[in-house]
Amino acid sequence: MNTVFLLMAEFNTPTIPLSQIAERYLGMTIATANKKASSGELAIPSFRLDAGQKAPRIVHIQDLADYIDKQREIARKEFKDVHG
Repeated sequence: MNTVFLLMAEFNTPTIPLSQIAERYLGMTIATANKKASSGELAIPSFRLDAGQKAPRIVHIQDLADYIDKQREIARKEFKDVHG
């Protein structure tokens, strides 16, 4: 299955507020995700649609899909290394 299409089915939009994915996909609170995004330490790119600091951070669905797929490949490699 294609990760982008599955995420699109879940969110119905190509851009997702960081607040909707922080805990579920990144394993951190929204406050931590926002701090990491502000300091450039977040594992995926995020942006604001408005220049104001109060505008919510947004993640593009392709970037989230790429992150998920990359993490899956890392896990598959580790599994293969352990289990042969």
